[in-house]
Amino acid sequence: MDLTWGLYFPLILAAAAYAILSATGGMLAGRGNEAGAERLRSLAFLIVLLGGVWVVVLLLMALISQPDDLWDMVIITLVIVGFFAILLMVLFGLSLLVGRVSRSARRRSRVTTDEL
Repeated sequence: MDLTWGLYFPLILAAAAYAILSATGGMLAGRGNEAGAERLRSLAFLIVLLGGVWVVVLLLMALISQPDDLWDMVIITLVIVGFFAILLMVLFGLSLLVGRVSRSARRRSRVTTDEL
């Protein structure tokens, strides 16, 4: 079973419907019709929930049709997570180093009453 782009088309339609309903709800709220705006926002949220259910269906279909690619996906995800964890640690270390250097430079340039 091959996952064609047609299976993703309902998600495109759901995103467009959400955008339209959300914008229309905002417009109605701006005109003072809060009840109508709330109904449209509730309908837009329902469309988002249905899109989420369709994403789960697509995920299950992908797991069934491509079980060998699952491990590749897990490895790629772990590499990406590891890379960003190392990057965050390096940036955090640099920020601590810069803070320590600037703090010591401020201490050296400070004038106290003992020196007068």
